[in-house]
Amino acid sequence: MNAREIAGAAARRLEAAGLEDARFEAEVLVREAAGVSRAAYFAGAVLDGEARARLELWLGRRERREPLAYITGWREFYGRRFAVGRGVLVPRPETELLVDVGLDAVRGDPRAVVLEVGTGSGAVAVSVAAEAPGVTVIATEVSPDALRFAALNAAAHAPGVGLVQCDLAAAIRRADVVLANLPYIPSGEIDALEPEVSAWEPRVALDGGADGLGLIRALIADCAERLRPRLLALEVGFGQARAVAEAGRSFGAEVSTLRDLAGIDRVVCLRWA
Repeated sequence: MNAREIAGAAARRLEAAGLEDARFEAEVLVREAAGVSRAAYFAGAVLDGEARARLELWLGRRERREPLAYITGWREFYGRRFAVGRGVLVPRPETELLVDVGLDAVRGDPRAVVLEVGTGSGAVAVSVAAEAPGVTVIATEVSPDALRFAALNAAAHAPGVGLVQCDLAAAIRRADVVLANLPYIPSGEIDALEPEVSAWEPRVALDGGADGLGLIRALIADCAERLRPRLLALEVGFGQARAVAEAGRSFGAEVSTLRDLAGIDRVVCLRWA
């Protein structure tokens, strides 16, 4: 059997496990296990014994609903591969909007200081730094496990990113632009999420408190009262934009929102004069 035939059999296993994108995931796992390009895969590459054993192990992990990105060890974000694994949130496509906002905010201002709060894998901070060389980019994270992945990704794509372990922005004294994808899932809703999230991703990266907005409100207050950036951009969950906007207005911010490709109000932008 060649790689494509093996992937067909793997897809049937994943479909039986209830995975919606079984065919796509089977192809990814086969190509990663064999270490071949997509072109070689379609050309009929053959898996040796070691690759077959690796694939069998990986399929078992995916059948247990371990995230695909944890198995392969990477997730693509903003055109780059980011290392991920147990202990760090897997970057989502909608979070790329935060990178767009950050890049727009520093365009023409090479002396700007960009801060990402709660960087996780470093995807946002590293992407901004890689796309805007010369701009100072700092990222904070409370989790030492996540910081290890952020360090790996910064070293691979943007070595100049400064990484700081602290709660929110507590250790930071200056920032012109603040970007944050903080935990925003209400505590009581986490266990009802798909198993890839509820059983595998770190709860500290998901749990936003009773209504999901506890950390977001704390960061808004800190920015308004202490840091005073010209922009604070916050990723929020479905239906949360209005409450976050109201919190920003209560601290005198000018508010705007941006929708993601699904039409959801995804990023709330707060600006202070």
